[in-house]
Amino acid sequence: MSRYVEPARVRGRVVFRDVTVIDPAAGSGSAGRDVVAEEGRIVSVSPTGAEPAPADGAHVVEGGGRFLVPGFTDTHTHALNTPEDVDGAYALMLTQGVVGFRQMSGNRALLAARREGRLPRPNGAPALRATAGDLLTPLNAGSAEDAVRTVREQHRDGADFVKAGMTTAQTFMAALKEANRLGIRLGGHLPPDLDPREAARGGVWSIEHLGPGVTVFAAASAREPEVRAVGASRRMPSLPKVRFPGAEKLVMKLIEGVVTNPATRTSPDEAHAYELADGSYDQEKAEELAALFVAHGTWQCPTLIRVHTQQFGDAPEHTEDPRRRYMAPAELRKWDKSAGKFARLPDATRRALREHWAAQLRMTRTFAEAGVPMVAGSDACGAAGVVPGFALHDEFDLLAEAGLAPGAILRMATSEVARFLGEEGEFGRVAPGLPADLVLLEADPLSDHRALHGIAGVMRDGDWWERAELDAILERVAAAPGAY
Repeated sequence: MSRYVEPARVRGRVVFRDVTVIDPAAGSGSAGRDVVAEEGRIVSVSPTGAEPAPADGAHVVEGGGRFLVPGFTDTHTHALNTPEDVDGAYALMLTQGVVGFRQMSGNRALLAARREGRLPRPNGAPALRATAGDLLTPLNAGSAEDAVRTVREQHRDGADFVKAGMTTAQTFMAALKEANRLGIRLGGHLPPDLDPREAARGGVWSIEHLGPGVTVFAAASAREPEVRAVGASRRMPSLPKVRFPGAEKLVMKLIEGVVTNPATRTSPDEAHAYELADGSYDQEKAEELAALFVAHGTWQCPTLIRVHTQQFGDAPEHTEDPRRRYMAPAELRKWDKSAGKFARLPDATRRALREHWAAQLRMTRTFAEAGVPMVAGSDACGAAGVVPGFALHDEFDLLAEAGLAPGAILRMATSEVARFLGEEGEFGRVAPGLPADLVLLEADPLSDHRALHGIAGVMRDGDWWERAELDAILERVAAAPGAY
């Protein structure tokens, strides 16, 4: 059950009549189509009127030429950080057409709950596409030997991938080598003392947040050694380096305060590293880096909305966002505390963070133009200013600001996610046999990315909610906010 999402009124056999079916992978649309869904699967896609009239009991959604696309996947979230209270986040995701997600912070208990079928599944819950085990930190990856041991443990426990969080070049590369040997993917944060080219050549799966920090940008600087040397001084939070009962929970509690907005810990040296990198940007080097990522299949999940809320942590567009009304009061208190801390940073530090935004847009555009594989993610659930569900749409807007075409943005949330996860052809398209996870749009998403915001209805696992029902869900969340 769900506190916010009532059971779908429309389920069973559903016919979308006279819609334009969008194929994100091909970047094309087929007008005048009937799409039939039943028992959580797409049964058929055919020219309007080619099939017999729907049998009694089938529900017909009159498309009127509107646009049917695969449901969206948020490829970087932390919704299951609070598995006992995911209802609010899941409800918001449904209203915004988010039908799947990649969980970026797991643990042994979460992996066991998934294995045993004990994960919460309220009405309209998105599909968990993949999850990691425990984040690699000095506690479980303080040495190369520890990193190898942790990768083995997570592989044994059934993690879909390993996420590097707070590592060094040595421990990161040791974990990556072992992950490759075992056949489990490793991605996440690059450590400040690691050259991203080394990570790519070593087979890293994905890089999150364009680094984070200055790591990737150093590789596109004409003063690379100097930028890298200054950037390597990035401070890490003080964490236990010895395991003891309850250590993992303590580490996650300590990390939680940092995660709300890591930019609040930006040192003058880090700010200087941004200034050095941005002032010595070399487009040729950036393109060479992009070509290397293409050659090695190194994916990027930019999470531009996350880096924007970090680097503009006290901006009214975030601190006064009207969508805050959907968030749990305890979460908003953390956000406000973080905004106050950000506002107390030195003016020079905040200026360096603000000015780095243009470099992040430029790098995203350079990667896209070079064909670097990318997916869309928001880092929702725990990040200040990032509202679940809505944040993926914020990401669409920021990707467009970076210069990406509408079709590319749609692919990053649909068909490219399936390819990213090694499940190409299993979801992310509107085709017979695939999951009935669909979004009906009012306008053409291949012409203007803003069409992705105009949702007329959402189908999740064969259940259909029209716009009025989605709006009612939002009102129920606002009346008793519970999203984290």
